[in-house]
Amino acid sequence: MPYIDLEDIRIALKDASHIFEVVSFIMLVPIAVTLYYSSNYDAIHIIKEISAFVVPAVIFYILYHVLKGLRSEGTTRTKHAMITVAMVWLMIPVIGSLPFLIRGILNPADSFFESISGWTATGFTMIRNVDNTPQDILFYRSLTEWVGGIGIVVLALAVFMRKGTVAMVYYSSERGEQRIKPSIKNTVIETWKIYFVYTLACIVLLFIAGMGMFDAINHSFAALATGGFSRHTDSIAYFHNPLIEFILMIFMLIGSISFLLHFRIFNGEYKTVLRNVEFKAFLALLLVAMLVITLNLYLHDTSKSIIDIIREGSFHTISSLTTTGFSTADIGKWPEFSQAILMLLMYIGGFYGSTSGGIKLLRLVVIIKLIHYNLRKLILPKTAIVRMKIGSRALGGDEIIGSLGMSFAYLIIAVIGGLIIASLGYGTLSSLYLSLSAMGSVGLSPVSGDAWFNMPVIGKFTMIALMWIGRLEIFPVLIFLGSFMIRRDSR
Repeated sequence: MPYIDLEDIRIALKDASHIFEVVSFIMLVPIAVTLYYSSNYDAIHIIKEISAFVVPAVIFYILYHVLKGLRSEGTTRTKHAMITVAMVWLMIPVIGSLPFLIRGILNPADSFFESISGWTATGFTMIRNVDNTPQDILFYRSLTEWVGGIGIVVLALAVFMRKGTVAMVYYSSERGEQRIKPSIKNTVIETWKIYFVYTLACIVLLFIAGMGMFDAINHSFAALATGGFSRHTDSIAYFHNPLIEFILMIFMLIGSISFLLHFRIFNGEYKTVLRNVEFKAFLALLLVAMLVITLNLYLHDTSKSIIDIIREGSFHTISSLTTTGFSTADIGKWPEFSQAILMLLMYIGGFYGSTSGGIKLLRLVVIIKLIHYNLRKLILPKTAIVRMKIGSRALGGDEIIGSLGMSFAYLIIAVIGGLIIASLGYGTLSSLYLSLSAMGSVGLSPVSGDAWFNMPVIGKFTMIALMWIGRLEIFPVLIFLGSFMIRRDSR
C-alpha cells in the first residue's frame, strides 16, 4: 500500500472542490419539480420542501470555497486523482442523503443507502412505497443516477476542464481510457452530447409508447445510466406494456455500449463496430444467456406461455448484463440455475467505457485470450512464437496483469461481502447475488418485502461499501485508504 503525505491530501481536496461546486448546482435542479408539483403554495410549506435541496447545495458550495483555498505546492498526479475520485464518491452520497432525511422519507442509514445507490447508478431502494413518494424526491433519485451513470467527475471536467495527462486520469477513472477526440476537452463534450441525445430519444419514445412525461423522463434517466430506479414499487412490471419493455431493453443496451463505439456509429463507421471484438463477444454472450435462461424458465414453469417466458427472460438477461436492474418479475421465485446465470452476467457487465458496472466485458475477453494463449503454448512446439492479440492489437503484460488483478480482486471482495450478508441470516445464493448486484451497480435483488427493508444496519453498510468499491473498480479505493497511512520519516 503506497504511503500518502499531507501534501497529497491537500492536492486531492483542492481538486475535489471543483467537483463540489458543480454538484452544488445539480442539487438545485429538483426545486423546479418541487414548485411544479407542489399541492400547497403556502410560502412556509414551499420553503420547507425546497430546503431539502437548498441545504445540501449550500453545504457543497461552502466546501468548494473552503477547499479551493487550500495551499499546495505540488501538482496533481495519478495518485491524487485516485484519492479525489474515491473521496468525492463517498462525500457526495453522504451529503446527497439529506433530501431523503430532511423530508422525512427515510432514516439516516437508509437515506445514505438510497443516496449512494443513486449516485453509483445501482438502483437499490429502501423506500417501501415508491408510488406515494413526492415527485421531486423521485426526480432527484433519477437525476443522481443520470449524472452518476456517466460520472460526477466527467461532468465536473466539462466545467473546470483540467488540461493534459491529469485530465485523462480523471476521465479514465469514470469512463476508461478510450478517447473519442484527440483532446480530453472535446472527448468530454462529445460524451455528453451522445448521452444527452440518447436520453432525449428515449424520453420521446417512452412517451409515445404510453408513459406519462414524468415517468418517461425518470425511466429514461435510469435506462441510459444503466441505473434501475423506477417511479413505481413494481418497477417496469407496473406498466405491463411489451412496447415499453422493448424500448427500455434497447436503451439499456445502448447505455452499456462504450461511448467510443457510439461515436463511430454516429459517424457511419458501422463495419468498424461490427468487427469490434468486445461487440461480438457481447452479442454472443447475450444471445446464449437469453436462450439458456428462457429454456430453464420454460422447464421450470410450464403454466406460462412461451411468449411471456421469452419476454421475461430476455428483459432480465439484458437488465443484468447491462447492470441496469429494471425488473418485470420476482426473480427470487426463479430457479436457482437462472439466478446463477444472472449473477454471472452481473459480474461481467457491459462495455469498457460505458455506463455499465461489473468487471467489464473487455477484461473477460482478455482472460479468455490468456486461456487460449496457454493452451496453444502447451500444444505447439516450444520454439513457436505465440502472441496474444485483441483484434489486430497485441496485448502487453501490464494489460493482462491489470485485467486479471482487477477481475480476481473484484470476485474476492464480492465473496467476502456475500459471506457478511449470509452471516445475517440470508441464504448463501441470495447473499452472493446481493453482493454481486451491489458491486456491479445492478440493483436487482432476490430478497424482497420485510426481509429486504428490515436488513440489519451492518448488512446495509456492507452493501454501501460494495456499491462504492464496485463503482470505483477497487484500486482508487485502495489508494484512498492508503491516504490514512501518513508517511513518517525514519531517522
